[in-house]
Amino acid sequence: MEKVAGEKTSIDRAFEILDLLDESSPTVSPEQIAETLDLSRSTTYRYLRVLCNAGLLVQLSRGNYSLGPRIVELERKIQISDPMTSVGNRIMPERARAVPDSVMILCGLWGDRVLCLRQENSDPSGEAPLRLLRARGLPFSLYKGAASLAILANLPSARMKSLFLRSSSDIAEAGLGDNWTDFRRRMTAIRKAGHCITVGTFESGLAAIAAPIFNDEGVVIGSLARILKRSHPESDDDLAADVRDAARQFSEELQAGMGASSARDAGTLAIEDDAAILGSLVEHV
Repeated sequence: MEKVAGEKTSIDRAFEILDLLDESSPTVSPEQIAETLDLSRSTTYRYLRVLCNAGLLVQLSRGNYSLGPRIVELERKIQISDPMTSVGNRIMPERARAVPDSVMILCGLWGDRVLCLRQENSDPSGEAPLRLLRARGLPFSLYKGAASLAILANLPSARMKSLFLRSSSDIAEAGLGDNWTDFRRRMTAIRKAGHCITVGTFESGLAAIAAPIFNDEGVVIGSLARILKRSHPESDDDLAADVRDAARQFSEELQAGMGASSARDAGTLAIEDDAAILGSLVEHV
């Protein structure tokens, strides 16, 4: 059956249940699910049964469910098969070491959020290495920080306009413009520069420089950023040029490697198979 615009499918609901679990809520009860998602008791238990059978949830005790072991298996598959992770593993260590006392992060676009995919510390020059709260898998706003803005500025104009209409208050709060004209002007400036620099967005003593990553169709899918102390001796121009070059190398290697590895393709197909299995299960909920 074809999905009607705005209508939630069974698989949408299943992932909404998974989204209820996070660091602050490691377990969830059927009553919480039913109340939060406005589901009947019987429908809630059917979803729980399907998700437990798929290994995506596990029942810890009567009335308490947490993320299941299948999540760990999927994480292993993406570590092996994800092209962005593979390229990051190859080029980020050397790139990070080029500037002491800094951290490079690889980010990917997911919906209206940006997800940290990889982090690489440079060698400290006698000081303690920088510690960031952006571990792999941690999402953050599309409207804050250089890593996010480098992506945002390179989205198609129609999508940016849609984002502005939906999130104008968040965009204004982030200082990106109180109206569409100002917002578009700021994004155009970042896109033309090829990089974005922010200072003190998340921590007052740190600065970030980021450049976009593109796929083989020229679509922005992520960013590469260097984070360092704002008192770093390197010039902004030199740092920006280095990050732009790193992002360009990343994009080129990503595009060259797409579809080249049969092992990677097999891993990707396995992940798609998992999604198909879940889809076929929840169709019967």
